[in-house]
Amino acid sequence: MEVLSLPSRLNLKDIEEQVRRMLDQVRRGDATAFARWYGVDSEARGRQPRKADIQYVIAREHGFKSWQSLRDCCTTTQAREARAFSDSRVFL
Repeated sequence: MEVLSLPSRLNLKDIEEQVRRMLDQVRRGDATAFARWYGVDSEARGRQPRKADIQYVIAREHGFKSWQSLRDCCTTTQAREARAFSDSRVFL
């Protein structure tokens, strides 16, 4: 499996949108989306897709071991960026 690169500005909303899009594709029967899902979860065949299944696929595709670790990384990165922004503001 090819690991996808994350954008320089990690945004949880964008990644959640990837999950929604892929889940919709799987539910519509898109062969490419099924191949991505089956490529990560060999026991997926014959199951109805759940959001958690697709979250796991997206996390693995980005090089994380779980959705929680991807989410934690996004949250930590966003908090760090917010602190850096507020620390760099100059008040006149």
